[in-house]
Amino acid sequence: MLMNSLSYFLFRDIENKLLFKNDYLLPSITIGYILFATWIGPSIMETRKHFALRKVMMVYNIFEVGVNVYLLQWIISTMLQYRYVHCMPHDDPRYLSSYKKTLPLWWCILLNKMFELLDTVFFVLRKKWNQLSGLHVMHHSVICILIWWGMRNPHKTGFYCLILLGNNIAVHSVMYTYYGLSGLGPHMAKYLWWKKYLTVLQMGQFVFNIAYVFIEFITGCEKAGTADIFILAFIAFLLVLFLNFYRRKYSS
Repeated sequence: MLMNSLSYFLFRDIENKLLFKNDYLLPSITIGYILFATWIGPSIMETRKHFALRKVMMVYNIFEVGVNVYLLQWIISTMLQYRYVHCMPHDDPRYLSSYKKTLPLWWCILLNKMFELLDTVFFVLRKKWNQLSGLHVMHHSVICILIWWGMRNPHKTGFYCLILLGNNIAVHSVMYTYYGLSGLGPHMAKYLWWKKYLTVLQMGQFVFNIAYVFIEFITGCEKAGTADIFILAFIAFLLVLFLNFYRRKYSS
């Protein structure tokens, strides 16, 4: 019974899920998340001792590595299976039919991105204010909105978005692996010399995504609509922010 309920929640009847079809639920959750990260959470923890959460974080990081690896292989197999819709007009019935068949994948990506909001909750409870940056909060909140909006408007976005998300998920697999290893204790520090290269990897992801989207537009494979331009601008904005972060933290 439990497995059947879980299977239904994750893989079936996606378009009738409240989170999918309601115009206000996910935006409200996102606003609540931003308020918690910037005001409510810090106010609650201001006079309280931080929580260690070492075991909880270990389980969380292992879980996220597993989920992201699973989603990545799902994305790759989906892109191969539906490669024939590449460059197909978004109002083509074959495109929309293929998109509907991939809704469970989009849905699971969205659910995991929402679950990753726990990163911020853990930062607050552990009082890791140096990690609770505006960049972190914006990145987590905007990507949830974009995925949700894209699911509801397939005629305004392209299958190329799966490639962008695949890159993001691949990076997150490495990122949560790092977090999991660092959570084992100080003795792991000597093996984690590659920390700064996580930021390099993230920036590389953005550079690749920008170049890929440009090629899609220049070749005429995708038409640059308003949503596409916003996605491209958002990626470029993230690249600038991550570059500034890298310069502040690692440049001598």
